[in-house]
Amino acid sequence: MRIAQLANFHSPTSGGLRVAADTLRAGYLAAGHDCTLIVPGTIDAARDGVRTLRSPRLGDTGYRVIVRRAAVLALLDELRPDVLEVHDKLLQRWVWRWSRLRGVPVVAWSHERLGRTLPLLLPVVPETLLRQASARIARHTAGTCDLLIACSRFAADEFPPYAPVRIVRLGVDLDAFRPPAQRQRSSKLRLVLTARLSPEKRPELAVDALRELHERGVAAELTVLGSGPRQARLAGYAHGLPVRFTGHLRSRDRVAAELGAADVALATAPAETFGLAALEALACGTPIVAHGGAAPAELVAQHAGAGEVAAGDAAAFAAAALRLAAIPRKTRQDSARGAAEAYPWSATTAAMLAVHAEVTSARLLRPQAYAVDA
Repeated sequence: MRIAQLANFHSPTSGGLRVAADTLRAGYLAAGHDCTLIVPGTIDAARDGVRTLRSPRLGDTGYRVIVRRAAVLALLDELRPDVLEVHDKLLQRWVWRWSRLRGVPVVAWSHERLGRTLPLLLPVVPETLLRQASARIARHTAGTCDLLIACSRFAADEFPPYAPVRIVRLGVDLDAFRPPAQRQRSSKLRLVLTARLSPEKRPELAVDALRELHERGVAAELTVLGSGPRQARLAGYAHGLPVRFTGHLRSRDRVAAELGAADVALATAPAETFGLAALEALACGTPIVAHGGAAPAELVAQHAGAGEVAAGDAAAFAAAALRLAAIPRKTRQDSARGAAEAYPWSATTAAMLAVHAEVTSARLLRPQAYAVDA
């Protein structure tokens, strides 16, 4: 099977979307399929099955966004895929007519829940307008693919009544992320946040929780893994508190070491549609405090011992962290690791290959549904 993946917001420092697309591609190749990933870059280039298209920066976000529709379609004509796996709503709109003309099914991933994310990114815009815009985008997204994929119930709930959604959970590298063989003892409660430091992730909530703990007389410290447009602002906000900023860590071993050294990981984003960082913390034996209503709360609900769900305020996060820290270390480590073991990447890859086989078989069985070029 020839699979083409399309993605925006894919960069060396980006998070869940990049990990998902890259890991799925590696799984497809390992299973004997041909897979090419198309992403934005500084130049047009081809290397190791990844095609980059020269694309402009998107403000100060650190991302680049593909703006050359004709270049995308020409590249797809060159690749002649059997199925398109699209990880971006803009690109999905571009390829829909192309896919109908060539009889190529489109499997679309929704990585964000715009109705919840846009108010966090655009707080000055009236919520009514943002809800209307989100509903239009959701309706169009549902109508321009053969199968819509979400990685959590929270993410899927954006789309009814427009179309059914298939839920495929993401995974974690259980070999790279695992509990440490030895852990240095500390008298302090060690918190960790792994996130892109941007408004929709609400990283300041982790600092507020630490401040709340200090006001309660708890000796606690926070390590922040990640970078982003709010990094300098967050550092100023945390002034006077024991907060350590590592920036973006390229080494998974270093990330795993930081996660495994913590007592509790904080999943502060109120609009997180899965939470790979939360799952990686669990794999390292560190339970999570999940923001109520977001997707990481589903992990907690489905797996006893994964952590606690808290309302989106500092007092609730601090109280939940204290309750988790009161559990014996070995007990909470084993429980967290056990929750993560339900999500190997191999299961995600197998589920997506089954999806691709399903939509390509449907295309072959119903060719009259497509106007295929001669």
